[in-house]
Amino acid sequence: MMTGSAAQPRRGRGRPPGSDGAQTRDVILRSARELFSEVGYDRATFTDIATRAGVSRTNINHYFRSKDELYRTLFEADKDSVITAGIADAGAAGDLADRMAAFLRITMRADSENRTYVRFLAASLFDALRNPELGDWAEGQIDNVRGFIRPALEAAVADGTIGPDVDIATATEVLIAVVWGMSMYAGFVGTDGRLEPMIDHLTALLRGALW
Repeated sequence: MMTGSAAQPRRGRGRPPGSDGAQTRDVILRSARELFSEVGYDRATFTDIATRAGVSRTNINHYFRSKDELYRTLFEADKDSVITAGIADAGAAGDLADRMAAFLRITMRADSENRTYVRFLAASLFDALRNPELGDWAEGQIDNVRGFIRPALEAAVADGTIGPDVDIATATEVLIAVVWGMSMYAGFVGTDGRLEPMIDHLTALLRGALW
C-alpha cells in the first residue's frame, strides 16, 4: 500500500527539466531566429539563445546537437514557409510583373506576422558570404527564386510580350537582386504602410520597362 504523498508524474525519459516538448522547441527556434538576424551566425551562441528563450543550454542540446544543426533547421523551415510558399502562390498570377508583385506581397505578409522571418532569410545571405560552409544553403535559396523568375521571362519572350533581344540571364539576376533588396528593406527598414505602395510602384516600373 502506498503511503505518504501521492506519486508524482514521471518526466519523459531523456528530456531535461523545464522542457515541454514542441512548445519549448518553438521558443528556441524563435529566439534563435531573432539572434541570428541581429548578430549573425558567427556571434550567436547556444548560451545567448538559451538566455533569450528562457531555457537552459541543456534544453537546446536536447533538440539540437550543434549550432550548425539549429541554423540549418531554422533556415529550411523559414525558406519553406516564405520562399517556397511565395513561389507556389505567386505562380498562379498573370504576367511577370503580377507574379513579382504577388511574390513580394506574400513575403511581406510573412514579415508582418513575424518580422524576423524575412530578416533572417535576407541576413542568411550575408552569413553565407562569411561562412563558406553555409554557401550551399544560400545558393539553394537563390536558385529557387531564379527558377521562379526565369521561366516567367522566357514565357514573356515566347509570347512577344518582351522583345526577343532581351538578355534573359541578366534580367533574371537583376530581378533576383530586386527581390533580395526588397527583403532586406522589409526586414530591417520598411513598415507595412511603406511596403505596399513600393510594390505597386515596382509593378508599374516593370511594365514600363519591359512592355
